[in-house]
Amino acid sequence: MGDEAAIISALVVVLACALVVLLIGRKFRVPFIIGYFLTGIIVGPFGLGLIAEEEVSMLAELGVILLMFTIGLEISLKNLLAMKKIVLIGGTLQLVLTTAAVWAVMVAVGFSSSVALFIGFLVAHSSTAIIMEHYQKSGEVDSRHGKIALGLLIFQDLNVVPMMLAVPFLAGTGGGDIVGEMVSFVAGLAIMMVILVAAIYLVPKLLRHVALTRSSELFIISIVVICFGIAWLMSLNGVSLALGAFLAGIAISGSDYSHEVVGQIMPLRDILTGVFFVSIGMMLNLSYLWEHLLLIAGLAAVLLLGKFVLNFISVKALGVATGAAILSAVGLAQIGEFSFILGSTGLAAGILDNEIYQIFLAISIVTMAATPFLVQLAPGIVNKYFAPKVEEEEKQVVKADHEIIVGYGLAGQYVSKALKRMDIPYIILELNADTVAREKARGENIIYGDASREAVLDYAEIRTAKTIVITIPHMESVKGIITAARRMNPQISIITRSKFIAETAELYHLGADEVIVDERESAIQIFRRILMSKNMPVQDIEQFSKEIRTELYNTYINIPQKTSIPDDDRSTILDSLLVRAKRADERLSSEMAQVEQIRVEDGCSVCGKKLCEIHLRANYGISVLAVKRYGEADAVVSPDGETILLKGDTVVVIGEQRALGRMLPLFLCDGTTCCELPARKETPSA
Repeated sequence: MGDEAAIISALVVVLACALVVLLIGRKFRVPFIIGYFLTGIIVGPFGLGLIAEEEVSMLAELGVILLMFTIGLEISLKNLLAMKKIVLIGGTLQLVLTTAAVWAVMVAVGFSSSVALFIGFLVAHSSTAIIMEHYQKSGEVDSRHGKIALGLLIFQDLNVVPMMLAVPFLAGTGGGDIVGEMVSFVAGLAIMMVILVAAIYLVPKLLRHVALTRSSELFIISIVVICFGIAWLMSLNGVSLALGAFLAGIAISGSDYSHEVVGQIMPLRDILTGVFFVSIGMMLNLSYLWEHLLLIAGLAAVLLLGKFVLNFISVKALGVATGAAILSAVGLAQIGEFSFILGSTGLAAGILDNEIYQIFLAISIVTMAATPFLVQLAPGIVNKYFAPKVEEEEKQVVKADHEIIVGYGLAGQYVSKALKRMDIPYIILELNADTVAREKARGENIIYGDASREAVLDYAEIRTAKTIVITIPHMESVKGIITAARRMNPQISIITRSKFIAETAELYHLGADEVIVDERESAIQIFRRILMSKNMPVQDIEQFSKEIRTELYNTYINIPQKTSIPDDDRSTILDSLLVRAKRADERLSSEMAQVEQIRVEDGCSVCGKKLCEIHLRANYGISVLAVKRYGEADAVVSPDGETILLKGDTVVVIGEQRALGRMLPLFLCDGTTCCELPARKETPSA
C-alpha cells in the first residue's frame, strides 16, 4: 500500500508542477517538451528533490511504451513502399554517414571502437515525437520536407531493432563466442519477423470482430492486450518493451482501425508521455551540467550543426530542391527519444559509464529543447534565399478544400452521392466495421473512426477541410464532434442533424453553423404532402413550406447571429446537403416521372405563349396533361399546341424531377427579368 501511495503522490506532484510550468511556458510560447524537461529538473533529485526517480520510473516506462506504440501506428507499410526511395536510399545515407562520422571522431579522441559505434547509434536518431507533432500542428506533414523527414524517421526507428539486438555483442557479454552471438542476432531478428508477420495478419481480424460488437470498452481492452502482449513477446527475445510496442503499432498500422486506436489511447498516452519526458529531466544532474556548461553547450552546437550538414547531404543526394532539403535537415538535427531507450540499455550493459551517459543526456535535452525554435526559424531563412523553389513546391502539396462526412447511413450515403456528382473531394468517418469494409471494397474514401476524437479528425485533415457534415443521430456524440471540430478548425462550416427542435439551441452554441432537425423536417414534409394532395401549385407549396420552416425556427429556436445571412435566405442555403439527402427521392431521383402543378406568373417567359411555342416536350421531355384556367372551375384537359397560357393558369405536367426543376424558371418572374425561352431542339422525338 505504501508503494502504491508513493506512486500516486509522485504522479500528483509531477502533474501539478507540470501544470504550473506549462501554463507559465505557454505565455512565453515555450514548447511543451521543454516544459516537461523543466518539470523533471525542478521536482527531481537534482532539483528540489520532491520525488525520487524510482517513483515515476514505472509510469515513465508505460508512457514511452504508449508513445512508441502510437508512433508505430502512424508508420503505414503502404506509405513505406510509396516512399522507398527516401526511406531506403536517404535513410541509409543519413544513418551510415552520421554513425560513421561520430565513430571516427570518438575513436580519434581515444574511445574504444565498440563504445564509439554505440554512441554513433545514439546520435544518428532524431525525435519522431517532436518533429511529427510540430508538422501536424503546422500542416506541413504533406509538404515535401515533411514527407522526407517522415521517411528518414521511419528508417531510423526501424533500425533500432538490430541496434538493440547488437547491444550484447558491443558490450562483450556473449562470452567471446562471435559465431554464437551472430547466430543469436540472426535468430532474434527471425523470431521478431515471425511475430510481426503473425501480428500483421491476425491483429486486424481480431480488431474487426471486436469492432463489430460496437463496444468501446472491449475495443480499449483489445488495444491494451495487443500493445502490451506483443511488447511482452518481443521482450522474451531480448528486445525492450518500448521497441516491442513500436513493432506492435506497425502491425496494426495497416488495418482499418489504426486511427480509432490512436484516438482511444491518445489522452492516456499524452499524460504518460509527459511523465516520460519529466523522468528524462529528473535524470539530469544540474551540478554536473553547471560544471561542464561550456563543454555541453559547445558539443550540442557542434552536434546540431554536424547532423544538419549530414542530413542535408543525405537528402540532397536524392535530388531534392535545396529549400526542402534544408528544412528537413534542420528538423532532424536533434537526438531522439529512441536514443534515451537505447542509451539506458547501453548504460545497463556497461557500454557507457555514468559520466558519458550524463554528457549524452545533457546534450540530448539541449538539442531537443532547441529544435522547436530552430524549426520555426528555418522557413524564414529558406524563404529569403530559396523562395521561388520552396513556394513552387509548397503550392504543389496544398490540398483542395474537402468535406468530411460523419456517419454513412442513408443521409451520409446521399450526401456522398451529391458530392461525388459535383466532383467535390470528401472523406467518410464511420463506426460500423461491416460498412467500412464493404464500402472501402467499393472504392469509397471511408475509414473506421470516432469523429469526436482529435486523432481521427487529424487523419481526416480537418484543419484544411471546408465543411463537416454530421449525419449520426446520437446527440452526445454529435456534441463531442462539434466541440472537437470547432476547436481544431475555427473556420470550418459545421452542418449537423438533431432529432428534436429543443436540442438545436445547444448545438448552435457549441459551434454548429446549421442544424437540420428531424422533427421539423418531418412536420414540413407532412405539410407538403397535404398541400400536394390538394393539387396546389408548386410555388404555393414552396412558399408555405418556407413560412412554416421560418416559423418553427423563430418559435422554438434562438439562433445565434453568426453571419449576415438574412433569415429569409436561411432555408434556401440549407436546402443543403442533409436536406437533399433526407429528400433523396425528390432531389436526386432522375428516373421516376412525377406529376406537378405549376402556376403561370404574370410576365414570365411562357405567359401569353402557345404550348407549341414553348417546346416543353422537345427541350425538357415534359408533357402537359391539363391546363386549369384562372377563375374557371373546369380544366382544359389534354390541351393541343394552340392552347395559350395566360396569367394565373395552372399547368399540370408530368416528367422527371430534374427536368421539372430545369423547366420551372420559365414559369417564374421576379418583376424585372424573366428566363428566355430556349430554341426548340431538333430531335427525332420532337
